[in-house]
Amino acid sequence: MSRTARLSRRLIAATLGLALAVGLVVLGGCGPSVEKLTLVAPPGPMAIPLAYIAVNDKLADVADETELVVWQNADQLKAMVAGKQGDFVTMPSNNSAIFYNKGLELKLLDVSVWNITYLVTTDPDATGFSDIKGQSLAVSLQGSVPDVMFQYISMKEGLDPQKDFDLRYATDPTQAAQLLLSGQVDNAVLSEALATAVILQTKAAEKPLRKALAFDKAWAEAAGGSALSPIAGTVATASVMDNPEVVAAFQREYQAAVEWMLSNPEEAGKLIETELPDLGLKAAPMTASLKSITWKYTPAADARASLETFYQALSELSPEVIGGKLPDDGFYYAP
Repeated sequence: MSRTARLSRRLIAATLGLALAVGLVVLGGCGPSVEKLTLVAPPGPMAIPLAYIAVNDKLADVADETELVVWQNADQLKAMVAGKQGDFVTMPSNNSAIFYNKGLELKLLDVSVWNITYLVTTDPDATGFSDIKGQSLAVSLQGSVPDVMFQYISMKEGLDPQKDFDLRYATDPTQAAQLLLSGQVDNAVLSEALATAVILQTKAAEKPLRKALAFDKAWAEAAGGSALSPIAGTVATASVMDNPEVVAAFQREYQAAVEWMLSNPEEAGKLIETELPDLGLKAAPMTASLKSITWKYTPAADARASLETFYQALSELSPEVIGGKLPDDGFYYAP
């Protein structure tokens, strides 16, 4: 098999689950140690580092072939991890804790995204939730991390999240963005790249949208000046977690991919538009959105203290958002 990286141009869907399931075959002798590695990414900016690795065949020293597939929702993500359909998977940090606490085999390798969420509003003067008290607000996915963070931050501002807003829970982030763009709500909690996309669409409007509050800064103020919000990272699944050579190669190349993306935002935007066309993401808003995401590659062991503080604060309002308890030592990958 030639050493070519093949980037899947179709999204993972239920009907394709079996076709995209991948096993890991260990080879003897010299050369790459596995036939194929499957990288699994969310449908947005966090897919860029994995796409860069796959397109440029950066794992050729340890795998004959590298492919990228994209998950669309939490159910698909869980099915892929449980079904061992991916080797390295980028996901929200709370999902990794939930899956681990439910007995799925994985280890957290890193946290690389520390903020991706904003309060987006038509109010030109708003700087926090207290400034939009009494107004309409769209939040997607009730019980999700953005929702729990919104509740926590607003409560620390002295507000009642359920009573002090005309709260509209959307079934998904796209619906929340549509409610905002259509004028059905004046404010929304949105993550990138949607936050940037809706703002760009209203530049010429009478009341253009703007980012009023970055959740990482608001979280630090609410939870304590040094509190961080470790939003997302990458896990190794059972198929590779006992292969230190492969894991080390991935960690090295993933960190390099993040650094490439931050140094080359225009090329990164073009990469996701051209290599993942089914996502419908255009280069310009993707490039712009990268500037609004707090990226910092941090090995899991180094991020543990921040993760546990974050998990504990989230669980005060919603224990199920991390699977009911703090993950134990086995959750964190140790070479």
